[in-house]
Amino acid sequence: MNILDKIFGFITGLGVIIGGVISIAWFAGSLLVYCLLDRPIWEKAILLGITIFIFIWFCVSTIRKRKPKSNSNKRSDGSMLDEHLQELKGVLDEIDEELSEAHCVRDEEKIKELEDSRKDILSQIEGYQIEDKVEKLRRLKKEAIRDDRKIEAEEYSKKIEQHENKLAERGDRFEDLPRPVEIFAYFMLGSFVITFALMYLIVPMVMILLTWVCWEAWTGGSEWMRSPSIIITLIFCCLALSSVAVRYASGFFSPGK
Repeated sequence: MNILDKIFGFITGLGVIIGGVISIAWFAGSLLVYCLLDRPIWEKAILLGITIFIFIWFCVSTIRKRKPKSNSNKRSDGSMLDEHLQELKGVLDEIDEELSEAHCVRDEEKIKELEDSRKDILSQIEGYQIEDKVEKLRRLKKEAIRDDRKIEAEEYSKKIEQHENKLAERGDRFEDLPRPVEIFAYFMLGSFVITFALMYLIVPMVMILLTWVCWEAWTGGSEWMRSPSIIITLIFCCLALSSVAVRYASGFFSPGK
């Protein structure tokens, strides 16, 4: 799973970086094109000053907002596990309420369906609780090893092994499946993850194609590429696009993310 996470993170991160760089390049390129037009110097200076100021101000404000948000969003694996448990317990409470109502009206079909759902939720809760115990025991084992408490470390190892065996008996994890089934499951999941990740590269590829089209139009002497009103509109569109790219990239690569 760690390998799939790294592959997915690399591809999506690459797509975000390429898209962000192209967006900023479009903004800079549109300003350059306007500067090459036959317009008054004061008009060029005002337009460049306003648009660059807006972009820098937006970048600075985004970074300032992201820092406290990223610090508040930092969570340990244990806290996320507790959150999953709380969500499951909330679902279990809702099922118990519906089950009580179904018993009142004696709806046997719905009772059976809710009881099956309840068993499934209880099984998930049990699995998360075992995983939580394993994580806590691993932390205690590391502390014991660090403090050179070998006997305690061995005891923690035995307890970890016992809980790992329980998880293996449950068969909830990929690594607990039979080898052929595990390989097939990883292959299917990997194919889906990589396919989904490659979708992040579609937009940057389209942007590269549009960049080439605009370059051909400029070198070919296209009239719309030399129209001041069209280029000004293009500048502000690219400014908005680059601002969105900065905000998205900032959120994507933030520590909390």
